[in-house]
Amino acid sequence: MKKLLVLVAVFVSSLAIAQGNTNTSSSSKPVKFGLKLGFNLAKLTDSESADVETKSRIGVNIGGFLYYKFSEKFAFQPELVYSTQGLVQQGSSEGINVDITYRMDYILLPLMVKYYPAKDFYIELGPQLGFNVKKELEAEGNGQSLTWDTDDFFDQNNIDAKTNTFDFGLNFGLGYEFKNGLGIGGRYALGLTKVFEGNDVVDGNGSSQNIKNSVFSLGLAYRFN
Repeated sequence: MKKLLVLVAVFVSSLAIAQGNTNTSSSSKPVKFGLKLGFNLAKLTDSESADVETKSRIGVNIGGFLYYKFSEKFAFQPELVYSTQGLVQQGSSEGINVDITYRMDYILLPLMVKYYPAKDFYIELGPQLGFNVKKELEAEGNGQSLTWDTDDFFDQNNIDAKTNTFDFGLNFGLGYEFKNGLGIGGRYALGLTKVFEGNDVVDGNGSSQNIKNSVFSLGLAYRFN
């Protein structure tokens, strides 16, 4: 967490310096602040199994962002977001239907570049840094529910696996911004880092699994003018 706070502080400071050094007046191109809220359809890739049905975990994302339009067609938007992600699996054990939910929550730092091909409509692309802050495994069946920390569950069952606390990915999105500061947008986050690492992260055939985050999101944003 300390590493994340230092990274954000340095980044915000660099934006302030850039704004102070610009030749453009602050009234025409200031750094602006905004808030955002949306919902996620999250999955973990390469987690399918023949006897288990895999579904998206429905979650939320909430946070804030800075916005700097440095030319007529381009803007830079760093964000700080809390995002609930993971996966839902449905199967059966000894005739009992069981739902297993992986609750993988992250603090995210997307660094987005926006391109405006037409007025108020944008396409965005950028890297994303993620820091895992919650890693739970919940099993529900026969009217009962049990919850573990994922790493504790692995240790208790002698599974050679561990949750990766850092996540790196690429974001792709598009959206529309209204005159009053309100905006709507959709985004896909492609995880490039393994969520779990270890010798026992394998499928039913014993083949290594590359389990990564995959998140579709849709949400609203408001930018203060």
